[in-house]
Amino acid sequence: MTTKDELHELVEWLPEGLWEKAHKSLLQELKKADPVAYALYTAPEDDEEETEEERAAVAEAYEAIARGEVISHEDLMRELGLDDRVD
Repeated sequence: MTTKDELHELVEWLPEGLWEKAHKSLLQELKKADPVAYALYTAPEDDEEETEEERAAVAEAYEAIARGEVISHEDLMRELGLDDRVD
């Protein structure tokens, strides 16, 4: 059983009344163990307006996908010589 599987099992087992307490204690442990991960996990959502340039770039990306101009993650890793890292 993987760690992820164990976490899912624990969440399913935990009574609903303890969810908030478990969530808070998990965050405290994360903060101690990895302050960067904690900062990312608790960072507020981006509240800046999307620029016209960003909207155009996203539209261009979706158009490229629609035309089939994509490369799989595995192929990209091989192209970059990192194929031994692909799971």
